[in-house]
Amino acid sequence: MKSDFLLSNDIGRELYSYAKRLPVIDYHNHLPFANISANTGFTDIYELWIKPDPYKHRVMRMCGVPEKLITGNGTNPEKFDAWCSIFPKLAGNQIYHWSQMELENVFGITEIPSDKNSAIIYKKCNEYLLSNSVTPMSLLNKYNVEYASPCASVADDISFFKNNTLFSPSLRGDDIVAPTMEFVKKLESISTTVIKDIDSFEKALEARLDEFQSAGCCFSDHALDNGFSFYPDDGKNGIRFKEALEGTLHGTEKEKLSSHILVMMGRKYAARGMVMQLHMGAQRYTSTRLRALAGASGGFAGIGNSVDAAALTSFLDALDMAEHGLPKTLLFTLNPADNELISVLSGSYSKDGVSGLITQGPAWWWCDHKQGIIDVLESTAAFGLIYNFVGMTTDSRSFLSFERHDYFRRILCDFVGGKAQKGMLPDNIDELKKLIYAMCYGNAYNIINKE
Repeated sequence: MKSDFLLSNDIGRELYSYAKRLPVIDYHNHLPFANISANTGFTDIYELWIKPDPYKHRVMRMCGVPEKLITGNGTNPEKFDAWCSIFPKLAGNQIYHWSQMELENVFGITEIPSDKNSAIIYKKCNEYLLSNSVTPMSLLNKYNVEYASPCASVADDISFFKNNTLFSPSLRGDDIVAPTMEFVKKLESISTTVIKDIDSFEKALEARLDEFQSAGCCFSDHALDNGFSFYPDDGKNGIRFKEALEGTLHGTEKEKLSSHILVMMGRKYAARGMVMQLHMGAQRYTSTRLRALAGASGGFAGIGNSVDAAALTSFLDALDMAEHGLPKTLLFTLNPADNELISVLSGSYSKDGVSGLITQGPAWWWCDHKQGIIDVLESTAAFGLIYNFVGMTTDSRSFLSFERHDYFRRILCDFVGGKAQKGMLPDNIDELKKLIYAMCYGNAYNIINKE
């Protein structure tokens, strides 16, 4: 691809020449840390490039590819051929760009995949993998990754992360706020705490938070999916917790318990100086058939309705009034109609001495294309402060997805350069570089280094 891909102005090109050399901090992803720990070399391009990437699976379904050739029992060459055969149809979609960047920057292949050259590309890539040691760690080194934070459940074994300067876990809290007997038994085992009520549940969580922080954990993450509601504590959540373990808690009563646990965890994050990420607006239940075939993360989720502003602000307010106030919070919205609603909240709460207490996260999931990224930058600049923006994340299971940091940096530099040429930002390259540094690297660096 052209060296000035996505760069349409001179200032943007100069800024990108600076931004591309900055290290990558990826504070939210789903990389399989067991694979990182083993660091086994890849030998088949399908296993590296297509199998772990639900984005690719999704567009294959859009083109009518049989599920057998996506997540089914087709052979690797058959699945690779199916992917290449539909690739020309992807023009206009960000996956068209990402895939070309991945193919060119790792394998040196510049041809556009198609049914005519799929066998040749498959052969070239596999020959490259056999003659070069392409491992998870070699790829992270290639992408200049300085820090990566894969999601982990509070009940997971996180021994991999101990004394590891490159990786630390990001606490995924969805199972915490919707406890089941199965989850509680796992938590009991790993925390060596007998859980008989909500108080001992909290004690076990405290023990695990100690373990996560000793492994370098700086970030937590909770999904506030489509239909999120918030209820203040009414003193009955001890009873609800017992009913949850019995499997008899449903509907609004379940939401009331989740609200209570969310506030409980938010208070702990604030006391410990952890960042709370809230991913909002996903409609995760669409096709029951695909969910059964491809699993819960199979690439078929949709965008939910606009977030309930009253529910979200009530939750944030409950934390704001607690002893330690709000934790530093990143708000991710999947519905682009919510960009302004989310960005403006950066000025609705504050804490003395804390810059960017609340900021909008980067364009997420179905919105992390060029237009989605620009929309988030525009709304953050107009309703918040882009200087506080904490940077891009891959939110991915694919080791090649770090290409998306370069994609983001190109778009960001072109955005900033275009504003500067129009007189909307200072036409001073040194000042603009400070902005680029903060947004691509510095703000995230300050979080993980407690600065």
